Amino acid sequence: MRNLLTSILAFGFVAGACGQQGAPTPSKPADSGPTLAQTMQFIQEKLSQQGQVAWVQTLSNQPGVNHRAFVSVGDVMADPGACALYTTTTLDTSVDLPKGKNLVEGGRPVSADDLRTHKVETYTTPFKQVEKITVENTQDMTNQAYTEAGYPDVKVTVTPPVFYVKLWASNAVFPGHTSSRKGKQAPVQKDVTSKTNGITFRDEETANKVAKAMTHAMELCGGGVTKKDLF
Repeated sequence: MRNLLTSILAFGFVAGACGQQGAPTPSKPADSGPTLAQTMQFIQEKLSQQGQVAWVQTLSNQPGVNHRAFVSVGDVMADPGACALYTTTTLDTSVDLPKGKNLVEGGRPVSADDLRTHKVETYTTPFKQVEKITVENTQDMTNQAYTEAGYPDVKVTVTPPVFYVKLWASNAVFPGHTSSRKGKQAPVQKDVTSKTNGITFRDEETANKVAKAMTHAMELCGGGVTKKDLF
């Protein structure tokens, strides 16, 4: 995913994947839980079944303005041989303004077309290089991002609540490609790598189940931060 703050402020709550192959990793003992193949299949099925996730974000400094987001994950492939997850995420956002109100950016009015964006991201998640996996409440995560950006007085409300499974690494290990289009402008293509990646879920229960499965996959693939890694 990319820079967390930029993603949050631009509704970029998604992860995706392009194909890269890695060497197979040794399997853990049978009594350590589901096999890597079973775990990866579970992750693939849960992501593929989710469909579109939608929410509305409002900001305390923009009364009456609704920021809408629609995200879906497709082309999901969880490859146990490569210990990697490949996904393509589509994100559409729009801004609804109160009647008679206009937005201004850089001293210029923003057209209706410019209030709509379309973004497609393909990403690879190499579980062997993932160090930590958490489940975040998107509203809390967004408010934290505004505070860290120097806007602690801006309070964000996300309706309905949505949840973000976030994968962390010390280095930029998540390679991907993004295609972004604002309004009727030509798409902007970019190859990126990030230290974080993730998937948005409509309910906390599913987010926790997938995060647990991803953590198991990370451990089976040899990822995760251990005391040995820290010293």
